[in-house]
Amino acid sequence: MKITEIIDDIFSDIRTADKRHEDFLRDTGVPFYKYRARRSSAGLWAVLLPNIVGFVLGLAVTRLLGFNGIAYIIIGAVFAFAVGTFKSVEFDKISLKPALVRNAIIMALISGICTLAVVFGDK
Repeated sequence: MKITEIIDDIFSDIRTADKRHEDFLRDTGVPFYKYRARRSSAGLWAVLLPNIVGFVLGLAVTRLLGFNGIAYIIIGAVFAFAVGTFKSVEFDKISLKPALVRNAIIMALISGICTLAVVFGDK
């Protein structure tokens, strides 16, 4: 697979999860379901949740082992990558190579957003 196909697959998964959430809201009788579905961004959370859980798990392991400083970020990122890849391979049934590239792209986006938040948060 090409990288552009993998990026399209990520956004396709986000759109699919958003559509499922919107259908759920409509079926349960929630008023103004389209407005609520747009505000909740369920698709984005569905794609990022395994990586976030892995990062928190990595922080816990780092704390348990007694490391400090930059080790929190490094071990958290490794665990986030591992948990995201595991979810893609086991639950989404994606082969290993595209799952690795997919989670590398997701981790790069998360790292970039966090870096921007730190840089612009100081001002």
